[in-house]
Amino acid sequence: MLEKIVSKLHILIIFYAAWSGWQQWLGMTEGLDGLNMERDSLNARVKKLSKDKKEVAKFLKDIEKAKEKMKLVEEEVRVIQRKLPEKIDDSENLGKIKGIAQNLNIQNIFLAPGKEDNRGFYYAKKYDLTATGTYLQFLLFFEKLSTSERLYNVVDIELSKSDVVQRGRYQLVSGKFAIESFRYNLNYEQQKEQKEMKDDKKGRKK
Repeated sequence: MLEKIVSKLHILIIFYAAWSGWQQWLGMTEGLDGLNMERDSLNARVKKLSKDKKEVAKFLKDIEKAKEKMKLVEEEVRVIQRKLPEKIDDSENLGKIKGIAQNLNIQNIFLAPGKEDNRGFYYAKKYDLTATGTYLQFLLFFEKLSTSERLYNVVDIELSKSDVVQRGRYQLVSGKFAIESFRYNLNYEQQKEQKEMKDDKKGRKK
């Protein structure tokens, strides 16, 4: 009996080796499948991170564009605020208007502030100017006034031949002008609502 077992021992060894090899193969296959799954997962994460990176880069780029737009808007707001401030400074306006006239060598300058007029969204303050100069000087005066950082409007113009003795070849004229400066009406919305309420009450009474 023992001899038979010994004679068949090599078969058992071969079978055990085959079975052991098969188990190892299954383990390696399972491990390989796991590695493949992990690789696929890593590839998916890499793709997602790459996509996220592009989206982040695009987002940051959009932020930079938004910042540039905000800078432009802020500058436009500052320009508007300079042209249409909350308050009118008589001394500043008188100085600017008179300074432009003096730089053009316009003579006999008399400038005085007038009344302020409520026009709803804004107030208009009038300044009366009388002076002597040539047509060209007054033309340049209006041009420089229009390019000032403050918003000015010449509403009345009266020109007449000057009594001043002419020394040059250009005709001297006397000018009378009404120049308006403006400011924003901070209470416009409130005044508008109050007016609408009054009009509504009047309509109900009728």
